[in-house]
Amino acid sequence: MGLELPKYPEMEDDVNFTDSEIISHVKDALNSVQSGDSNSYNQLVGVMHHSKHLAPDEVALLETTLKALAGAVSCIDFTLHDSLLSAIFSMSMWNCGPHVADALAELIVSLAISNGKYIDLCLGMLVSNFTPPPYFLDKLKLPHGLERKGQVLSPVHAAFKKIVDYVPLAPLRLLTIVLQGRPTIYHKDRAIVIYVENMLKLESGEIGEVVGSTMLMVMVDRLIELDVEIGWETILQDDFSKGIFEMELEDVDDDVESAEPNIGEFRLSRKSLAGNNIAELLDNLLVLTFEHLESCERAGRLAKVFETLLQSFQITVMHVYKSKFTQFVIFYACALDPENCGMRFATMLADLFVQDSHLQPTRMNAVVSRTRLALDVSLDRAALGWALPNKSANLCLNI
Repeated sequence: MGLELPKYPEMEDDVNFTDSEIISHVKDALNSVQSGDSNSYNQLVGVMHHSKHLAPDEVALLETTLKALAGAVSCIDFTLHDSLLSAIFSMSMWNCGPHVADALAELIVSLAISNGKYIDLCLGMLVSNFTPPPYFLDKLKLPHGLERKGQVLSPVHAAFKKIVDYVPLAPLRLLTIVLQGRPTIYHKDRAIVIYVENMLKLESGEIGEVVGSTMLMVMVDRLIELDVEIGWETILQDDFSKGIFEMELEDVDDDVESAEPNIGEFRLSRKSLAGNNIAELLDNLLVLTFEHLESCERAGRLAKVFETLLQSFQITVMHVYKSKFTQFVIFYACALDPENCGMRFATMLADLFVQDSHLQPTRMNAVVSRTRLALDVSLDRAALGWALPNKSANLCLNI
C-alpha cells in the first residue's frame, strides 16, 4: 500500500502516491541542487525544521519525508546537501512522536550504511538521544515520561544493531563517541543516570562483545569520581580517626555468632548524606549497577561480567584511598554468586597478600579493611546494606 503524501509542495492535494513515486520526487529535489534550481530542495529542508508541536498533517508529512529520504540516500551529497544533513542530525527523537522517531532512526541507519563519511555523524546523533532535552528530564519519573523513554531508546538501540550488522568497525567508533559524550558529574543527575543506563544497555547487548568491558570499567570510574567527592567528614558520625569502619580481623568469629549485623559498628551516617547531591547521584548509580548485575546473573552472564569488574577493582579501586562505596559493586556481585564470584575474589585477594611485597603500609591497611568487609559479606550479606546509603542499601538487604 502506498503512502499518502499530504499537501506536499508541487503536488496536488488529496492524491495517494506510492512509495516509489514519493522517493522519486525527493530524489528530483535533491538532484535539482546541482543544476542550480534549489526551490524543491529548500522546501525539503523546510520540512525538517519543525517545531515541537505539529498538526497531524504536518506530522504525517515529516514521517513521509523521512521515509522517502531513507530510500533516496544514494542521492544525498555530503557537500551539496549540507543544510539538509545539518537539519537531520540536529533532530531530537524526544521531540518526535513514536512513528516519526522510527522513521528518523530508519533514515540514520540508511545514511550510516550508505557512506563511510556519515558513520560518525549518525552514531553521534543516536548517542545524543541517550538523554532527553533539559525540559524533559523531570518528566522521566512520571508514567508518561517512562513510556516516552522507551519509545525513543528502543529505536536508538535497534539502529545501533542494524548499523553494526553492515559496518563491522562501527562498535569501535561508537565506543569512542559514547565515552566522549558522557555528561560530567556536575550535570543533572537524571541526565547522568539515563546515560549510564544506556551504556549498560550496550554492554548487555550484542555490541557488548566488543564494547562491554570498556563500558563497565568506565562506569566504575564514574562511580569513583563521585565517591571521592564525598568527604570522610560528611560520613562519619563521631570519631574521624577511627575511619569509615571499625574492623579487626580477630572479630570475625564474634560476628558469625550474631544473627544481625552490628549497626553501631558501621559508622556511615545515612542522615549526614541526605540532601547531598553527589551522594544521591552515587546512590542512584549504585542501584542501577546492582540491578544490572542482577540481570546479568539471571542471564547467566555474571561470571563474565565479574572478570571485568575484578580487573577494574585491581587496576583502579584498590589504588583509590578515598574510595568508600565503589568497592560494593564487586561485593554485590560476590553476594549474588558466592560460590563462583566470591571464591574468585577471595582467591585474588589471597594471591595479592602472598605474592605482592610492594604495597605501602597505608595501602595494606586499606586492603586488609576491604578483605574483612568481603569476609563479612560472605558471612552475612545484610552487612552490605548497613554500609550503603538509601536505595542501594535496600537492594543489598533484599538479596
